[in-house]
Amino acid sequence: MIKDHPFADGHHLAWELTGFGADDRIEVSASLPREQFIRVRHLFPLGADAWMLAGEYPVPPDIWEPLREILGITAFREGIDYFLGARQDLPDGRPWRPAPGTDPLPGPIPPLTPTP
Repeated sequence: MIKDHPFADGHHLAWELTGFGADDRIEVSASLPREQFIRVRHLFPLGADAWMLAGEYPVPPDIWEPLREILGITAFREGIDYFLGARQDLPDGRPWRPAPGTDPLPGPIPPLTPTP
């Protein structure tokens, strides 16, 4: 792993699937470990952001069924806006920021194909 990037290759990250109701309150929240995220990332238009480090991504209804099949999630409901995004999960809980002038996104970028 690249010393300056503790999140290289998706390590020390967790992904939060969050659903917001009409009043913007959190209705659903679930964490996905790296292994589960690798199985679903091909469903999202990530481009160079292979580990979702740049922010949260909408989870549109047209990918609910594939997510259900891959992850066994049954909690998707109409009227809820779902998002998936990464957060750091370092063992000691400390925050990490890249050094000034360095690239905040770790490499290398893996292919966005589903894994069996």
